[in-house]
Amino acid sequence: MLKVVNGQIEQLGLLFERYHVRLYNFYLRQVCDQDLSRDLTQNTFERVLKYKHTYRADMPFKAWFFQIARNVKADHYKKQKEVKSLDDIPYERNLRLSEEDHSIEKNEQLRLLQEALQRLPEDKREILIMSQLEEMEYAQIAEIYQITENLARVRVHRALKALKEVFYKH
Repeated sequence: MLKVVNGQIEQLGLLFERYHVRLYNFYLRQVCDQDLSRDLTQNTFERVLKYKHTYRADMPFKAWFFQIARNVKADHYKKQKEVKSLDDIPYERNLRLSEEDHSIEKNEQLRLLQEALQRLPEDKREILIMSQLEEMEYAQIAEIYQITENLARVRVHRALKALKEVFYKH
């Protein structure tokens, strides 16, 4: 990212190759819409280029990058002037977020877990995706949300507890 900041714009292609699939999956797990996820991914990289001057070398790139991603999603829904409820979102049940072959039982558990994740409030769903699926450290999450690391731990713990409750209700 420092090379992009210093004018080597072509280096953004390398960042795209490293992060576009993760970013797409990050969005897909939240919005359950492949086309929207592609659009948000593209918009995020456009915004990275536009706001490259805000990147600080002392900040982890991943935290800065996912803060932009969160802002892109929030701005999308602000433009819509109506955040859709989960009932309005077409849930694509056959999403394959990885190429691994799973047994039928494991696929069913994964499907149920994805559905439970979608039932969570957006803030809890987002922090779980960051901590569990994107494997971000609490320090990175704290940086993104501009909170303390301890508060990040508490929020992740609460989100996991809420997911467990939703998962076992169904």
